[in-house]
Amino acid sequence: MKILLKENAQQALFQKLYEDYYAPFCLFAKRYIDDACIREDIVSDVFASLWNKRNELELKPETTIAYLKMCVRNNCLNYLKHQNYEIDYAAMCNKRAPLYATSPESVYTLEELYKLLNEALKKLPENYRTVFVKSFFEGKTHAEIAKEMNLSVKSIDRYKQKTIELLRCELKDYLPFFLLLLTYN
Repeated sequence: MKILLKENAQQALFQKLYEDYYAPFCLFAKRYIDDACIREDIVSDVFASLWNKRNELELKPETTIAYLKMCVRNNCLNYLKHQNYEIDYAAMCNKRAPLYATSPESVYTLEELYKLLNEALKKLPENYRTVFVKSFFEGKTHAEIAKEMNLSVKSIDRYKQKTIELLRCELKDYLPFFLLLLTYN
């Protein structure tokens, strides 16, 4: 019975505190945030947090208002900080030039992907390019390529690994497309 009375007393005190200070703290939050709905959410969150921590905190009447004021201020500043992160991220995304297409939602045709691959292959040394084409497009084994090019199988393996490494760097933004392309080819 004693615990129930204590809980009812806490509830009554909290309700009084909420009724007396909710609106003033919403007004106080206006110093930081213009949007009334956001201010109300922040102040509500502060009171909800206070209620959830009621058994952990030992608030005294002379410090409770200062504590709530500090919480509202900090939550407003945290909200603004988060907004800045979102704005910075959006600005970074907007500054970053599109890699190939005009929008990230663009769909690449097979012809466009092959064109990108061919442009990247043209930058490679002749032997690397030949090994890559024979391996991936003609489907030849390392032994077959080695015989045709008068090279060792190890050399073919090294050329192929180096080519993939160079293409991975050159086409890193399109790698998932090419993995699918090469898998189904």
